[in-house]
Amino acid sequence: MYDYRSFTSKAKRLKMTSSFKTLLNAGFFGFAMLASHSSMAAEKFKTPEILMLGDSQLSFGAGEVVLDFFDNLKTKCEGIVDQTMLLEELQKMRTTLIGARSSSLQSWTTTSGWAYDRLCKKDKTWGVNASIWGYGRKENVPYVQIGEHKDYKFCQSGKTPIQAMFDVGYNPDLLIFNILGNNAKRWANDPQLADVDVMKFIEQTPAHIPCVYMSTLPIHTKRRNTQRLKAQKAIKAAFEKADNRCTFVEILDKQTISLIQGQNKYFKRKKNGKVKDPFHPQKAAARQVYKLKNNEICQAIGKALMPKVVASTALNHKIQSVPHLANSVSVSIDGRLRGFIQ
Repeated sequence: MYDYRSFTSKAKRLKMTSSFKTLLNAGFFGFAMLASHSSMAAEKFKTPEILMLGDSQLSFGAGEVVLDFFDNLKTKCEGIVDQTMLLEELQKMRTTLIGARSSSLQSWTTTSGWAYDRLCKKDKTWGVNASIWGYGRKENVPYVQIGEHKDYKFCQSGKTPIQAMFDVGYNPDLLIFNILGNNAKRWANDPQLADVDVMKFIEQTPAHIPCVYMSTLPIHTKRRNTQRLKAQKAIKAAFEKADNRCTFVEILDKQTISLIQGQNKYFKRKKNGKVKDPFHPQKAAARQVYKLKNNEICQAIGKALMPKVVASTALNHKIQSVPHLANSVSVSIDGRLRGFIQ
């Protein structure tokens, strides 16, 4: 189902190359290496402004395209998000995408069990379970084990990964979930379970953090796409019942499915041309889908962020209009607003 050979062989090659270079540096440039190490040790990971939590579709095909979209939101959303103020803010935001193998919404909202293990139990064969794209990604270390890497300590006893994530300092301006396939059977067969999963997510996520929930790309198989459409309907309805806590983007629809389903050219193939991985559309497919969904994604981001940006700006202007207040108040506008901006 998953192309783990390429996933880890690349990681092992990079690790060997990195180790070899380290030995050379130790022999010939020891002092320079020590200085560099001290500089790196002083650097501290800071929370990205946009954080996307996704599944293996980000790892094995779509990650690069999705990152490009979010790294260029000002260009992508110009004319769609009309507020110049918001467009300028979007351009400044750093994006981190985390694509974790076989992960589901329950993976982030439970403290044990099969779904939790997909994030927090180390894979005996591969040793890594997630790809990182964007801010926080080390050039020669694209894959990490969630729970072990110092920047991704999301596995703590008695806490769900999403609770642990916020506890270790993540505080994004926008949280995006990009998960569907590994929940498809559960939600399609029993839509009430989507309600349960959404309520757990809402209970564990700080109310001041805006959220967008996006379904994932269509896959090669018609039967599976039909099941995912039912699951998408269930999870969208669950968020609607929960007062639309997350703005929802339906990536799966007749147009995107017609474009991708059954099209061998969009998937990894064997030498004889047959598809060997029907679950992970490649970059060309992701480009086409994100082009089709450009307006909807931008509208969802604008809807999620706009109340917060408008309120922040209005309060800032009010403070600046009173000179003595502007000089004496030294607080984060965002921090002041958290109590009442949802």
